[in-house]
Amino acid sequence: MTEAERVRVDRWLWSVRAFKTRTDATAACTAGHVRVGGATVKPAHRVGVGDEVEARRGERALRFRVVRPVEKRVGASVAAACYEDL
Repeated sequence: MTEAERVRVDRWLWSVRAFKTRTDATAACTAGHVRVGGATVKPAHRVGVGDEVEARRGERALRFRVVRPVEKRVGASVAAACYEDL
């Protein structure tokens, strides 16, 4: 997978509407609440198709498999097609 097919994890989480703002997604990464493949990652970590992303938002734990890397905020129906809910 080339680097062009990968996106920042904070941007991806915001794009698929896991977090309300990109600032919230970045803060979650910085605080250690986001993991990719079981390892805690920084906001600039890049994810691509097939990566498993875990994010904790308050008391709620979210777990996704990346199906499509997106960098821009998309509508809810498009966002749902960008990940597999685990």
